[in-house]
Amino acid sequence: MEQDNKNKFFPVSFLSKHHLIKQISFALLAMMLCFFLWLKYIDIYTLHDRHIVLPDFYGVHVHDLDSVMQALNLRYIVIDSAFHKKVEKGTILQQDPIAGTKVKKHRRVYFTINALQNKIVNFPNITDLSLRQAVRRLENLGLVVGELEYKPDLARNVVLSQKVNGIKIEAGQELFAGTKIDLVIGSGLSDKTTNIPNLMGLSLVKAQTEIKVASLNIGVVIFDEAIIDSSAAVVYKQSPKADEKRKVRLGTSIDIYLQ
Repeated sequence: MEQDNKNKFFPVSFLSKHHLIKQISFALLAMMLCFFLWLKYIDIYTLHDRHIVLPDFYGVHVHDLDSVMQALNLRYIVIDSAFHKKVEKGTILQQDPIAGTKVKKHRRVYFTINALQNKIVNFPNITDLSLRQAVRRLENLGLVVGELEYKPDLARNVVLSQKVNGIKIEAGQELFAGTKIDLVIGSGLSDKTTNIPNLMGLSLVKAQTEIKVASLNIGVVIFDEAIIDSSAAVVYKQSPKADEKRKVRLGTSIDIYLQ
């Protein structure tokens, strides 16, 4: 009798377990399917493996940005402006991320443009400052250091006065950014020579700064014909050449060649 009862309930127990295993298997498959569909949704939502390679926007006018960025499915913000006399007003100077970066659709790109209006600055008091200090202060205001005129004076390598187009100016006068300032520098009473700086590998802006700081003048600036972006060019030749043993008179002109 006991054996009959065991045989009677065995099929039911076996079928119940089989049904449970089947339900668990279906549940696992459903979970895996949902997980797979979720991953595909995330890929589509985030545009997985679909990137936009950022072009070089240098030189593009700010008025053209709307149409250009719309065509690329990107957004932009102009975060800053600077003033460069030799660059067209309103054109892009810098971008972030840089050209060649892969970005997703609708990514924001941040731009610095060349100012649409000339910036006006108050000329600082640089009298009695060292030449190095004066150059830094003028460049920070967007002014350009022009010719250096050396005058015998006890204060060697110190600014005595400054001119614009041959006219003496004073601190506090309003000038447009980019104005060229000629400086009158004390040459001292005896030693009137200086070393020639090594300009190799420097950009034009850095080379100009080093030349001025060395109490020298900028001569001819020659760009290689193959140059596309002058802001990325570097000095590959200078005349006279850098020579620690050779000294030249203050105010000597140095010619530079860029590629």
